[in-house]
Order: sequence, then structure tokens, then C-alpha cells
Amino acid sequence: MLKKIGCFLGVILIILSISGFNSIEKKPKIGVSFGVGGSDRWMNEKAYMEAQAAKLGADIEVRINTDEKVKTQTADCRELIDSGAKVLVITPRDMRNMRTVLDYAQQKNVKVIAYARVIMDPRTDLFVGYDTYKIGQNMGKYLSERIYKGDFIILKGDEWDFNTPLLYNGASKYIEPMVDFGVKIIMDTYIPRWSREKAKEAVRKAILENSGKIDAILAPNDGLAGAAADAVTELGIKNHVVITGMDAELSAVKRLVAGTQDMTVYMDLKNLAETTVDQAYAMAKNEKITANTEIDIDDQKKIKAYLITGEMVTKENIDKVLIETGVYTKEQIYGSNK
Repeated sequence: MLKKIGCFLGVILIILSISGFNSIEKKPKIGVSFGVGGSDRWMNEKAYMEAQAAKLGADIEVRINTDEKVKTQTADCRELIDSGAKVLVITPRDMRNMRTVLDYAQQKNVKVIAYARVIMDPRTDLFVGYDTYKIGQNMGKYLSERIYKGDFIILKGDEWDFNTPLLYNGASKYIEPMVDFGVKIIMDTYIPRWSREKAKEAVRKAILENSGKIDAILAPNDGLAGAAADAVTELGIKNHVVITGMDAELSAVKRLVAGTQDMTVYMDLKNLAETTVDQAYAMAKNEKITANTEIDIDDQKKIKAYLITGEMVTKENIDKVLIETGVYTKEQIYGSNK
């Protein structure tokens, strides 16, 4: 009798083992590819994503593919998919040249989230990023309230970045009417690949060709704002030049304190990165995702999106927005003397 019971239990254990009862559910893997320049923010977002994935119990691999990398972003994405990623998060270097990646992701049944920059392909499952048009409006409004006439430079960022025309059009809503009342646009130009070096060179050249006169510079992020500020300083411009920026990088916040940059926009990148991992994790488990709007892409097609708007930061509200919320410490911003 005992022998029969033992045999019966053995059969049950074999069946359960085959059915996967004893196996541990495999962690879903999220692959992330940042096709970006040298901005400080990306290493922070990498850390935020990795921490959130660990909290959720997901595997994650984040690759930062800068301009200097020999390996292409496409190669990175294929390797992430081949390594078992169920969801691919991409910040595209070229938003219109990701077809090969989307083709391969579709072939392998991998979901795709565009992060910070839209991928102009309707097969993108979700975009997580900024309400760039509204941010541009806020920048333009800020300039219009401080400079009523004078010489302006407008830096537009990379021509092929989806965010570039949105921010530019938002800012233009306030800047264009000023042209009829004493504002002169001495340069309005794209900056290829958001290059700080090219921005600095362009700003220097425009100011020199304008007899050294400049009153305001619309820079769409803190990297280009820093390049513009360096050019102004090196040229020895005596009057104050109002300079905008975005991202609230520590170097930019220090420029706010020093008076060489006037505003930036704090994007809660921790929230953005964590939200992206949350959405990717839900996709990997075939659960419902969260979107708060849709955005138009080519051919009148739309993709789902989750957008944040950010908060303007000036010298006057640094403590409230960035220190009291724990983004930076007083020592990081002001040094040990304050």
C-alpha cells in the first residue's frame, strides 16, 4: 500500500514539475537605449530606471549610445531584443530613422516606448515625455516680460528632434509679436545633434556680426544655454543678456545663482523615468498602460502619450523648487559658504 502511495506521489511531483509548478516566474526584461548627446541628465535617468525596475522585480539593461560610440543605436536595440527584452524603451537619436528597429521589434513581438523624444512611427506603443509646446510658451512669455526691444538669438535644437518645432512654435507665440515693436532676431538657427560646441560657435559668430550687440538668447535646454553663456562671457558683453534653458541641470542652476542664465525648467525626471519603467513593466505583463493624451505624428496618425509640463526655476525660487524637494542640497548649489 505504501509503495503504491509513493509511486502515486512521484507521478504527481513529475506532473507538477512539468507544468511549471516548481518553476519561479521569470522576471520580465526591459531594454533601454538612449541615443543622446553628453547631457548630465541621462546618467541620472539611468539610475532612476534601474532602481524602479529593482523595486518592481524586473530585469533592466540601459545602454547610453552617444555620438562618440562606434556601435550604432540600431545595433544596441537589436542586441537588447535578442537578449530577451519584452519591452524596448528608446530615446531615438534620429526620430525618423528607427524603422529598422521597429521592424525587428514587431517581428519579435516586443513592445516599444519612446522616451523623451517621439519616434515618428505609429507602431510605437507609447510616448513618455514633456508637453514641449507649453514649455516653449512659458519660455517665450518669460522673455517677453523682461525684454521689450533689442537683439535676440533663437537656438532651436536639432532639426530632426520632434520636440524642436513644438518648443519653437510655443515660444514664437510670444516672440513673433515683439518683432513689430523693437525686437530684432539676429539669428534663428538649428543646432545639429544639440552640439554645445556648434551652439557656442554660432552664438559667437552672430554677436560679432551684429557689432557685439545682444540682449536675449532663447536656448531650448541647459546644455545650449551654457554654450551661449560661455560665448557671451568670452566676448566680454557688458550688458545683461537674458538666457533661457531647460532641464535644471546643476551647472545651469549654478549659473542662475551667478546671474549668467536667467531661467530653466525643472522636469521631474525621476518621476518621468519611474513612470516609464512602470508602463514598460505593465506592457511586459500584458497589463493596462496609462496615457493622459495622444499626439499627432506623420500622416495624421496618433500614438498614446503620457506628458509632464515641468516647473519654471529662477534665482528667486531655487530653494523652494529644488532644495526643499530634495533635488539638490544647498551645498551642491551654493557651496559650503551659505
